Amino acid sequence: MKKKIFVTLVSVLLVAGVLTACGGGSNDSGKTEFRSLYSSDVTTLNYLNTTLTGDMGIPANTQEWLIQYDSTGHIQPALAEKWETSKDGKTWTFKLRKGVKWYNSEHEEMGEVKAQDFVNAAEYALKCDAAAAYMFPSAKIKNSDAGSEALLNGTVKWKDVGIKAKDDYTLVFKLDAECPYFLSCLTYGCFAPASADMLKQFGEWNKRDKWTAEDWNKFSESLDGVTAEQLWYCGAYYLSEYSAGEKYVMQKNPDYFEADQVYIEKITDTYNAEAATLSGEMYQRGELEQATITNTMAKSWSQNDKTKDLYHPTRVTPDYSYFFSFQFDPKFDEKYEPENWKIAVNNENFRKSIFYGINRVGAKKISNENNADALVLNTITPGNFVSADGKDYTQQKVFKDLAVNKDGADAYFNEDKAKEFAAKAKKELQASGAKLPVKVVMVYNPAVADWDSECTYIKKQLEGLLGSDYIDIVVEQGPTQSFLTNIRRSNKFGFMKCNYGCDYADPLTYADPFGKDNSYGREYMSTDSSTKKIMDEYFKQIETANKITDPDKIAERYAAFAKAEAILIEHAMVVPYGLDAGYTASYLDPFEGQYAPYGVASLRYKGMHILEKPLNTEEFNKKLKEWEKALTEEK
Repeated sequence: MKKKIFVTLVSVLLVAGVLTACGGGSNDSGKTEFRSLYSSDVTTLNYLNTTLTGDMGIPANTQEWLIQYDSTGHIQPALAEKWETSKDGKTWTFKLRKGVKWYNSEHEEMGEVKAQDFVNAAEYALKCDAAAAYMFPSAKIKNSDAGSEALLNGTVKWKDVGIKAKDDYTLVFKLDAECPYFLSCLTYGCFAPASADMLKQFGEWNKRDKWTAEDWNKFSESLDGVTAEQLWYCGAYYLSEYSAGEKYVMQKNPDYFEADQVYIEKITDTYNAEAATLSGEMYQRGELEQATITNTMAKSWSQNDKTKDLYHPTRVTPDYSYFFSFQFDPKFDEKYEPENWKIAVNNENFRKSIFYGINRVGAKKISNENNADALVLNTITPGNFVSADGKDYTQQKVFKDLAVNKDGADAYFNEDKAKEFAAKAKKELQASGAKLPVKVVMVYNPAVADWDSECTYIKKQLEGLLGSDYIDIVVEQGPTQSFLTNIRRSNKFGFMKCNYGCDYADPLTYADPFGKDNSYGREYMSTDSSTKKIMDEYFKQIETANKITDPDKIAERYAAFAKAEAILIEHAMVVPYGLDAGYTASYLDPFEGQYAPYGVASLRYKGMHILEKPLNTEEFNKKLKEWEKALTEEK
């Protein structure tokens, strides 16, 4: 889920100042209540122990963090008024804003936010192995990688973990090594503060030094069941009402330190299992300010004069990258010949026949007919994610050299090359004792719109190009529940669309799906000498890149990561695919709100107005171009 320095990293310069937004203007309706529907209930209000987007929508608005982002992704002060780092980059010191108060669900003052509140949250997250606790070692915080067991049994003392309250208004982080993207890690749930007096409701917090592992587990279970009335809030809103399976209401906090930048005073989200089908009609009747719009609905609305200007495309952001994974340690059913697949997948010419043979633009048109070209990626790391010295990460020469098509959206689709590699692979596979056609198991989740049709398209397109005597793509429906657990993490596929969401502002985050313990293609599990050689080269290059931590050498760091990523692409260890996008019907201007591809920024209402009329597609596209230009402008 997954920074700064003058890396105009579609995001983050270390600057101080006020948030920039478009300021409402003539299209500001003056309305102050925002209404919408939701169909999936919140699993917990414990913001310290969840990474689910559906759970984080409430704390993103009712809690506050050390830093925040403006509308173009630049870091701004929040609970921390200022910060500094040591010369060696291993110590970060934050000076907190004084006078920020905690409030309960009735907006009664409960206390002041102090530096120790951040330490409390970190101690809980690390000792209970909370959902986002992995972000502490990702940020290279000293001894945060020890693990909950070591912290609980005393092998590693809590006092030796690099998070300390120097005084009430000074918070210090000690790192194991310099971390150029450190700030971008700080807007995940576990980096938000939690008052000891609030935590006392769930256990004897002041006696936690004597707690056993069982005591900590009981405390965590109790905290996971926290109610709106028990929680304390320090953000732009407070949760005034929450009824599971019914609705929740967030009210503006009039004492918030930047209350003048909070224009929506009340947010009401109502549960409805049929939200996807009902919200569009309710939106048209003026009963909602936002509605879910499917691709099918968008096509229908575009042909009706009454609705064609009521919606627009969603903003395409680099928060998730989609790619096709080859499975190197298959566990699918014997009838699909997993041992035969092992021979095939470890043959580079076989992989390249698919790599160059798959029509990715055609596949993308299944779900987004009008914008497929713009959504296709030729790298795993998306464009507009990070840049250094004025150059986007994806525009480096090492990637351009891999392209066989110098024009067009898809740099790799080439029927002649695909057939050439297939011919080579046939001879090599037969010589290795492999059976043709090779069964290629593609599994989809029926709960995801258009995935089945996408698989069907790829089967027809690839078999038509390479021959059904060469490959037999087996399209299988997976379960709607626990799809990742039952399919991807269980290795029950041969070739499948996967995705990964970034956690922080650095190319290292998009290397995670290919690490030595990944649950995607499990390339590291291969015993084939040629595959092992490729992956050894890749891992070595990742290590080389990650050793470059000097803020003045960010361009060099990015170039080194690009070289590693190019190894995977050159040898067809993975097939880049693209980004996801759709449509939305909303009376909000997305370019007014806070922005970052990681953390909670994109879930916040701060800075946004309710419009008099929604943006139509033309207006949205004009604003999008202005916004994209602003992304790389130094403040």
